[in-house]
Order: sequence, then structure tokens, then C-alpha cells
Amino acid sequence: MSVYVFGDSHGHYLFARARAATAYCLPGHTMHRAGRDGVQQLLASLKPAPGDDYIFVFGEIDVRRHLIRVAGEKGWTYQEAVTDLVDRYFAALHASLDSLEPRPRVSLLGIVPPFDPPRGAHAQQPHGPLRDRLVVWYLLNESLKSRAREAGFVFIPIPKIYYARDASLKRHYSDGFAHIAKDCTEPFVRAVEKELGVDLSFRPLPRRRHLLRSVMRQIAVVNDDWHALWFLGESLIDA
Repeated sequence: MSVYVFGDSHGHYLFARARAATAYCLPGHTMHRAGRDGVQQLLASLKPAPGDDYIFVFGEIDVRRHLIRVAGEKGWTYQEAVTDLVDRYFAALHASLDSLEPRPRVSLLGIVPPFDPPRGAHAQQPHGPLRDRLVVWYLLNESLKSRAREAGFVFIPIPKIYYARDASLKRHYSDGFAHIAKDCTEPFVRAVEKELGVDLSFRPLPRRRHLLRSVMRQIAVVNDDWHALWFLGESLIDA
């Protein structure tokens, strides 16, 4: 029994310290692209074994960069843009998964909440104000949860410990760009373990190092220091 993660860069970040999960993830790979081109290329090198778990993580990039723009260009409501995206995504999942034998257990991850990155953060700034991105994020999460239930998939939400009061991602848990920092993922991994009943062999940081990095991250947030947040969130030092 093995756990495989497919999707965008969030798969690498969220499972970076989970030794029992193997990630086949492509940075920049959107849910739109998965729905358009299918997910077979991500699955091609694997043959499922009995009891395997396939976990898919797509959608944050679509929320941050594309759904608001697409809705405006097509004259759609946000719900119409989300429904179109999810319809195509689930069609692609079914096309690649329904013929697999043995059939793995399929899980969809909730989408990491949007937030406003610090000033000076690197390329691909969000499209649209945070309030609108929160709306499309909520609609997309709800649609994924509903469609997953209909398809017999597991839906695993991002734990609420990561949410600020407005439901955006708490910046001090982030890499200052779009991801949950690699050393802040334990609540998430534990939630996946509990939902699926698996042991992902999470590697916690030594307590002193964890506390030190937490303090450094809080200082970076206060100073609006994107470079420090990026280094702390992206790196796997202390691994």
C-alpha cells in the first residue's frame, strides 16, 4: 500500500516532510490544464497496487490567477466559471481513473486559501482583489467537495488552523507567495493521516529549531519581509 500525490507545487510543499508519500507534481500545473489535457501523463509511470492511495491537489493557481479573469472575459458569474472548470476536471479524472485495476482510493485536497503576499513578492501576483479570490476559492472548494462525494472520492479540507479571520491563509504559515511553508505542514499531514487511516511518517523539526523558525517567521511578517518568508517557507534546512 502506497500513497501517491499528483498535482501542482502544493503537493511538494504540503507533503515535503511526509516520508511515506511520493509526489508526482508539476509546478504551475492548473486544474484547467488537468481538465483540458487529462491527468494520464502524471499517472503513466505507475501501476496501482491493492490498497494504494492517489491524492490530487489542483486549483490554487486557478483561484489566484485565472477564474476571476475567465469569468470577466466570458461574461460569466463566478459560479459559472467554477462549474465549467470542475466539470472538465472531473471528466478528466474519470477518464484516467475509472479503468484502473485495481482501483486506488482517490482523494482530492481542499485548496490552500488565498492571501495577499507581501509587497515585493515575486512573479505572478494575484489577479483580482482578495475578497473576490476568497469567493471563488470558497465556491471551488464547495464544488470539489460535492462532486467528490458524488464520485465516491474522499475530500480532505485544509485544516482551519491555517485560516485567518477572513478565511485567507495566515501569512506566518506561508512562504510569502502562495504555499503553506514546508515546516508548517504538520497539522495538514496529521489531518490527512486521520482521514485516510494511514501513517505518512511525518518528520517534525526538533522543537528548538521549530520555535526559532516560528519566531523568525513572525518577525518577517511584521517587517513585510518577503525574502525571509520565502527562504523560511521554501527551504528544507533542518530536514
